[in-house]
Amino acid sequence: MSTCTTVGPDLRAQPFRLGERQVHWVEEQLAALSLRQKVGQVMCPYLPADEVKSWTRWLRDREIEPGAVMLTKRSRSAAAADIATLQEWSRLPMLVSANLEAGAGTVLDEEVSFGNPMQIAASRDPLHAHRLAVHCARIANEIGVNWAFAPVVDIALNSRNPITNTRAFSDDPALVAELSSTFVRELEQRGIATSVKHFPGDGVDGRDQHLLATNNDQTLEEWKNSFEPVYRSNFAAGARTVMVGHIRHPAWSRALVPGIQPHELLPASLAQELATGLLRDHLGFAGLVVTDNSAMAGMTTVMDREQAVPAAITAGCDMLLGNVDFEEDFAILLDAAETGVLPLHRLDSAVRTVLALKASIGLNDGTDRTDREQPDPQEENQWRTELARASATLVKDTLPLLPLGAQTHRRALVYVLGDTPTFYDPSGSLAGHFTEGLEKRGLEVTVRRIPGEDRTVASAARLHEEFDVCVYFANLRFMGNSNTLRVAFSRPQAPDAPRHVRTLPTVLVSVADPYLLQDMPMIKTAVNCYTPTPASVDACLEVLFGELDAHGQSPVDAFAGHWDAAL
Repeated sequence: MSTCTTVGPDLRAQPFRLGERQVHWVEEQLAALSLRQKVGQVMCPYLPADEVKSWTRWLRDREIEPGAVMLTKRSRSAAAADIATLQEWSRLPMLVSANLEAGAGTVLDEEVSFGNPMQIAASRDPLHAHRLAVHCARIANEIGVNWAFAPVVDIALNSRNPITNTRAFSDDPALVAELSSTFVRELEQRGIATSVKHFPGDGVDGRDQHLLATNNDQTLEEWKNSFEPVYRSNFAAGARTVMVGHIRHPAWSRALVPGIQPHELLPASLAQELATGLLRDHLGFAGLVVTDNSAMAGMTTVMDREQAVPAAITAGCDMLLGNVDFEEDFAILLDAAETGVLPLHRLDSAVRTVLALKASIGLNDGTDRTDREQPDPQEENQWRTELARASATLVKDTLPLLPLGAQTHRRALVYVLGDTPTFYDPSGSLAGHFTEGLEKRGLEVTVRRIPGEDRTVASAARLHEEFDVCVYFANLRFMGNSNTLRVAFSRPQAPDAPRHVRTLPTVLVSVADPYLLQDMPMIKTAVNCYTPTPASVDACLEVLFGELDAHGQSPVDAFAGHWDAAL
């Protein structure tokens, strides 16, 4: 077989490490593709949750063949069937991506999440990052996912950031690098491509790139001492792809484009100096670059769509994730390629990289994954339990109050904050599971939700006459498309605020957001557990009743910079 000469990075080198046969396949396929097919290869639409067969007919009618799809939440059987349908339909094998940050809970209806990155970091044990990767790889191989949009390598430097929170490992770059690269190494070795995100680094700004283009305002020195070693560690571990965010980095843009004006600063998804100059030239990354969801306002509000779609590829991105309108975005890219707005050599380079990723996964020769390791629910439930017990963190107990006990704290008032069913645990209320745990230990429990009944402020001062202990059970978490999440009580001067702490012993239990003490600093005892699952609740209960020593160490400043919250 003849050797083909590649243009651009050597596909035989890291991260793809292709053999001669694979390189030949890449070049052969690239040469055979029409312009329409090339444009399709750089697009990754979200996969509709149903009617996949009708969607593929719609694609065929329009002669559009996407190179990848993003799997959205559905049942395990539907996921496997839909992916199989797509792969059978597509002339070229497809990349199938999924957000596997905390396990399979984001993609499978019936699956409880394994654990958030921050929960893993609280254990301080890479074993749990390894196990998370094994769990993700098992499920991915079972249903046909071959590309993980994970890990999140953002650094939780700003407690107000609505993207990072428990999706990030820590505010410590060394810990982020160690755990994320452990995850990457294990998942890559098991045949699943990883995508570190969100370049050039989220966690600095306090706003949400779903809603606007955000900024990483670090100096060059600050970035080089924080995010740079994280990215280099993950690249060395074998990460084959990077997701660039709708995040500006003014210091780097100014360094790479002298004289650039503030209004000219673009997010990395559109800025050539960041997607190419910083990521490829400075860091030496030679893998695939994919945008974050291109429908986010962080991309759509900084440039007209007709400009932004081809600009992302021109800037150095190889694939466009998501669409405002899939057919329109395809037409925009096709027109840009036909008119030269998107240079053909840049389009070819992007398509070559997409094909190289496919070949590196084994898609070029129809690699059969059915003989790979399958999920083991019993073993993985045990792993969840061990992670929860290793990470449960006693943030403070300054009275002290713990351990609780039926003789001293028999009458318990539980205030519930949040606690709606989520993809972390779709089975229902975790507050109910927590209450059952209290009752099994001999407590008589009264539950009140916040917001709730309109009781008088005066009644709060007499709670100690009715109860022996008060527990705030919080399942509040940051969500996309929101710039803030703070504790809110029923109304101004609400009686359900912790105004009773001087007379009634009070505990805060947070199974999600680790920063709630910033709004409830007067509470003297607090436990954080980072992932809203039954295993986390069980570990919290064990800590409260002295059945488990709290070995977890907070991966972030749980007091969000407020000295009074630590008292």
